Amino acid sequence: MTSYSLFELNDYIRKVIALNFAEPIWVHCEISQVSISRGQVYLDLIEHDEQTDGVVAQSGAAIWYKTHLFLKKKLGELLDSLLQPGTKIQVKVKVEFHERYGMKLIIEDIDPAFTIGQMEMNRQKILERLKKENLIELNSYRLLPKVLQNIAVISSETAAGYKDFVNQLEENEFGYEIRHDLFQAAMQGNKTEIEVMQALQTIQECEEEYDCIIIIRGGGSKLDLASFDSYNIAHSISKSTLPVLVGIGHEIDTSVADVVAHKSLKTPTAVASFIVDRNASFESELLQFGQIIKTLVRERIEIQKVHLQQMDHTLKTKGLEIVKQNKFLIDQLVNNLKQIAKFKTKSLAEQLSYAEQLLEASDPKNVLKRGFSMVRSKGKLITSASELSKGDQVTIEYNDGSKEAEIQ
Repeated sequence: MTSYSLFELNDYIRKVIALNFAEPIWVHCEISQVSISRGQVYLDLIEHDEQTDGVVAQSGAAIWYKTHLFLKKKLGELLDSLLQPGTKIQVKVKVEFHERYGMKLIIEDIDPAFTIGQMEMNRQKILERLKKENLIELNSYRLLPKVLQNIAVISSETAAGYKDFVNQLEENEFGYEIRHDLFQAAMQGNKTEIEVMQALQTIQECEEEYDCIIIIRGGGSKLDLASFDSYNIAHSISKSTLPVLVGIGHEIDTSVADVVAHKSLKTPTAVASFIVDRNASFESELLQFGQIIKTLVRERIEIQKVHLQQMDHTLKTKGLEIVKQNKFLIDQLVNNLKQIAKFKTKSLAEQLSYAEQLLEASDPKNVLKRGFSMVRSKGKLITSASELSKGDQVTIEYNDGSKEAEIQ
């Protein structure tokens, strides 16, 4: 049985690879890990299955120092944005195999157009999904208060954009005092999605304290802002019960977060200016209303002043005439009252005279003079026969005297 040493096998593999991959080839893949040592970049490249998302291929790669300088000069700051975990890239590689160290892909060039194209395709898929779920305009329906005084800010404390936002807000020319609480989150890289979502959730738990949510970061390349082309961030913004304003520092491109937000502005300072201008607009409206009220009050006072002057003139010119008319009526009333009083006095005098006559006629003495008599028993006047019994002693009074008698 033929047997080969490991070196012999690896040497054979090296020769096979050298014969079949004599020239560099273009490979598209995803960056899993990145590390830099002494100017040289080491990467782990992977490929995911589109159905299961499982890793179906993996390989190590390297960008040597001189190539890294060449790419830095060619791509500028874009290179650092490309060389991030999770970025899908297309690279020109030379396949090398070493008997001791195994196979490695040596990167000679990078095609940034591929990465940007992949990002745009992913962005369009996310927007289509959000549209189907009716989430595109949901946050725009949230009521944004006329005055913004309490703001929850999602950003990185060290971000230049955040500092610009704070300066613009605190140094506003109107002297408005606006509370702005920072909810710390990464604005670039792998942690952006989860930290922004966590910040949104934390704010939702105390939503009654705030008028709106602000998401801001400074400027950057399209790749730097790729984290905001996230379905999960967009979903959280759409579902937020507070209106969300976004200013993530790009002048041309629009992220998915911009599309679903209540309002999108280009930069953090533009967001601060919007807040100040909105408050100033409300103050201006109040001042205008105040001026209108003053004008209306003045006009009303002038109208009432004229009315009072007319009333005063009427009272002065017609006062005597009214007094004369009423004096005649009063004189008539006095005369009538005198006549009525005189008639009433005479009538009452006649009634009194008649009453005196009745009283005089009812006097017991006068009654006795007319032939009547009165019977008393034990000092009590008897008015009914039933009040007396046989044997009772009575006194019978006459006009000229009285007699004692006994009942038989």
